[in-house]
Amino acid sequence: MGIDGVIIIERTGRPIIQTTFKTGGSAVAAQHVDALNNAYETAAAEGKMVDPVLVVETSLGTSACCNVQHGSLRIACPVHSETDPLFVFSFIKTLIDVLQDYLGEVSAGSIRQNFDIVYQLLEEMLDDGYPLTTEPNALRDIVIPPSFFKKILAVAGTAGLAKATTTPFSSPIPWRATGLRYNTNEIFFDFVEDMTGVISREGKPLNLEVWGKVKTNARLTGTPDILLSLSNTQILTDCSFHPCSSKVGQG
Repeated sequence: MGIDGVIIIERTGRPIIQTTFKTGGSAVAAQHVDALNNAYETAAAEGKMVDPVLVVETSLGTSACCNVQHGSLRIACPVHSETDPLFVFSFIKTLIDVLQDYLGEVSAGSIRQNFDIVYQLLEEMLDDGYPLTTEPNALRDIVIPPSFFKKILAVAGTAGLAKATTTPFSSPIPWRATGLRYNTNEIFFDFVEDMTGVISREGKPLNLEVWGKVKTNARLTGTPDILLSLSNTQILTDCSFHPCSSKVGQG
């Protein structure tokens, strides 16, 4: 089962973005908005958190509403009750990352100023309820990011504005543009570590966990292979890798 649609709701409970729904149309969307707003009002009155997955009774039967709060916005995805919510939350996180890449701050104001951009992104990212194009690099070939200069030219009626490339998806690597060239080839690595734990009242650690990330900023011409070797990898568990990591081995 795919995602029926995407609704972005501002703090007042008013939807500001709503995609075309696969089933039920706007009536079902409105029922999900009402259910989510009621859940937030009840949670605020009782001092509780809103459940990330709400069961919603609609005119078409029982469905679920997967929702995430991001700043002052609430992003909701109505789905069939049998849809895996992890699949939906993964898409919502990707959507937020893409909106941040395009708009900077994701807020009601930035979305209102770029309605056309947001709707174009949603059309490209979600195809018949399933994620399609989600890499920002590939999306830039189709949806031109907004800029203050382009808006001034648009208001002035100047011809020759930048348009989307005539050859979208020209790069065989979705997350990397084709034909990149740099005067100086360089690559930067950031190792970010966070520690979480439980400490007794005597100051003794009861449980400690370290979460680490390796962030890379590559400014290399072409698509070279880079070898990153870590010592004592046996202590690493629950690892996940970006698709650019083609070979992963124990060192």
